[in-house]
Amino acid sequence: MKSLKNLFITLILFTTLLILSSCQSTMHQEPQIEISYNSEELNTIYYFNIKNEEERDIEQGVKDVMVGKRFIDLPTVGFGKKIEVEALNFETAEIEIYDYIVDERGHIISDYDVEPIAIIPVEGGKAEFVFEKDDYLESYDEYKVEGKAIHLLLIRCEINNSSFAFGTLVLGD
Repeated sequence: MKSLKNLFITLILFTTLLILSSCQSTMHQEPQIEISYNSEELNTIYYFNIKNEEERDIEQGVKDVMVGKRFIDLPTVGFGKKIEVEALNFETAEIEIYDYIVDERGHIISDYDVEPIAIIPVEGGKAEFVFEKDDYLESYDEYKVEGKAIHLLLIRCEINNSSFAFGTLVLGD
């Protein structure tokens, strides 16, 4: 009787483990994106589908990425040059690009509530846009690092009816 009880408990535990292991294999993978300039990959800030709407949450992502780093060491992207965006493991119809000016403490100093600078259709998982100089940059000259403004290029897209945000930091030249 005792061995039958032990066998029954063992079968229940084994069945539970099988069910739990099958649940793990169906977990969804978080979206990943690659942002590049001149075939060089730029560091990506991942916001995913939570905490990607408010300015302070976006700034916190910038601060987290820049811990122990210097803003002057960011890659420099020339105005008028193309930046490529590739969706690595998801599909989306279009991406919105926002350009914010950031100070050396990671705060967004330009207007946060702006329209995207570009809305680009994604074809074959890839999109590209031209990094343009805008006249509003002149009002932020005091925040430049060695004559270059720190840009947070924020990329927003819809994935399975959820809003996702990604970003990268570059120096505008």
